[in-house]
Amino acid sequence: MVCIAVYKNTRLRRTTSLYIIALAVSDLMSAVFVMPFALGVLITGEWVYGPVICFFHSFFGGFVVYVSPVTMGLTAFDRYMRICKSEQQYKKIFSPWKSRAWMACAWFFIACYSAVPKLAGLLDYAFIPGFATCTVGHLDQTGKVVHFAIVLCFFLLTPLLTTIFSYIKVAKMIRQHNVAMSSTIHRGATGSSINVQELKLSKSLFVVVFAFMICWIPFWVIVVVKRFHVVEKMPRNIELLTRFFIYLSNTINPFIYAGMNPIFKSEFKKMFCSERRFFNRINPQHSESNTAATKRSTRTAAL
Repeated sequence: MVCIAVYKNTRLRRTTSLYIIALAVSDLMSAVFVMPFALGVLITGEWVYGPVICFFHSFFGGFVVYVSPVTMGLTAFDRYMRICKSEQQYKKIFSPWKSRAWMACAWFFIACYSAVPKLAGLLDYAFIPGFATCTVGHLDQTGKVVHFAIVLCFFLLTPLLTTIFSYIKVAKMIRQHNVAMSSTIHRGATGSSINVQELKLSKSLFVVVFAFMICWIPFWVIVVVKRFHVVEKMPRNIELLTRFFIYLSNTINPFIYAGMNPIFKSEFKKMFCSERRFFNRINPQHSESNTAATKRSTRTAAL
């Protein structure tokens, strides 16, 4: 829905929309390549899909887990540069082609990190019953420590700290805008201005990032505690919370876009209305019955 909205509405085709689309694509990948197999495991109680599907499930599961925080960090830094810096400074780093290059490089690096160690025999993919998924299986303790050091440093803490720093600065700028009660922020020395739509987009992305942090920080705490045996035995319900937090994060983003951004909200309404009209065209009897029921309820209310 997010991708279709950006495609149909030219006002949404801005640099920041690239990162919103990337988040939507990562959510879609999780919904298509990860969630269905996890659901099957929860129903059957075991992995019944074979080693090849386990490889692809582990790859996409790890890729989504790694790429989402990195994309969030790039999104937050984009907002910081757009709101808090001049137009010239922003375009030096986040011009349209540079933004695509940043995103392509980040996704390519993460895809390589997810696939190459397995193909090189440095780690394995295995089914973890507690997580109801296939994921990374470490060959030794040293490999496990190195793997989690890289993942936590580059795919969690760095994006998280970047996000916190960026949105503290953005929130301060938005607060100044609200106090001034102005539709534009003017910075005398730079001569640049930020319109109200940019501020609204920043607010909606701030909510996305806040919800993201609520979901992903507990996820990583549970994973680290489980993998390094910090507790002797972890309850199965707590282990399954890791899946719940990821899938919740993947699910709520479109609702946040619709609730916080008027343009996205308008496009989503248009899509739902067009689908309703199409359904009524192919089912005219259903449409007529709904119309008749509406008229009857109107007459009853009038009486």
